[in-house]
Amino acid sequence: MSGKARIATEWLMVCSGCHISLLDIHEAIIDVLAKAEIVRSPVLADVKEFVPADVGIITGGIRNEHNIHVAKEMRKNCKIIVSLGSCACFGGTPSLANMYTNEELFDKVYKNTMGVDNPLGREPQDDVPPLTEKVAPLSSVIDVDVMIPGCPPVPELIAQAVMSLLDGKPLELPNQSVCEPCPRVKKHTKITELKRWYKSAGEELDPDRCFLEQGYICLGPVTWGLCDARCPKVGVPCRGCHGPLNPDRDPGVDAASFLGTLSSDIPMEQVMEAMGNDPIPILYQHQFGFTKFNNFKDAKK
Repeated sequence: MSGKARIATEWLMVCSGCHISLLDIHEAIIDVLAKAEIVRSPVLADVKEFVPADVGIITGGIRNEHNIHVAKEMRKNCKIIVSLGSCACFGGTPSLANMYTNEELFDKVYKNTMGVDNPLGREPQDDVPPLTEKVAPLSSVIDVDVMIPGCPPVPELIAQAVMSLLDGKPLELPNQSVCEPCPRVKKHTKITELKRWYKSAGEELDPDRCFLEQGYICLGPVTWGLCDARCPKVGVPCRGCHGPLNPDRDPGVDAASFLGTLSSDIPMEQVMEAMGNDPIPILYQHQFGFTKFNNFKDAKK
């Protein structure tokens, strides 16, 4: 890019964590601003217009018709579109809502949840964009040039990606699982039980041993290792927030396959209990929308 580049940002269905993570690049922001100016960013200013930009960074997935409109306007005005964070890349945790209909979700949130005082059963109507049928990743409605997953993305990865784009260089990401940078010792022994992480409280755990070999569900083997195994290094099993190592394969099926291999001698009742009798939130915590958005393909037209 010649001269000073123009960067636009936007957020869709998102908690704002990925936008805030842009600040976590700390001093690297100085290098970014030396080469670029921010021309649109709702988190910084109340800007209504969509303006031309070299790089458009979008966080959040697709949940309503307004999200689709904003995504398409950004695509029209930006030469390069970056999906930042696992909601934008894969649908994220909110895409677990795809297990239910919109009617069921509204009933749960506005009528049938403990603590809700709504005796007339009213639902919000005014100025509320219509919900889409499902939660889906950004790529379901527009073409995406660069994906930077994570919940939130690792600051060093964000800085590397943005600087590569500004310098016109290809972004090279490691093709590795979380297990590769994970320092936990693997003795390749078969597990005798499978447990949820919350049940580890008070137990004597080996702080240096592989979580899986201690019987705890960890998705490191099938998760893209862009995070330098930050969670396992501080004593937390991988939950798959950086998405599938192989985007052409179903991440949940891959996870179920390796967990099934490890726990083949464990009774199925115990395996299901370890997953709360509902494997989808365990196997697809950050990417359920990634495998369930095919109905959105027509929205690109």
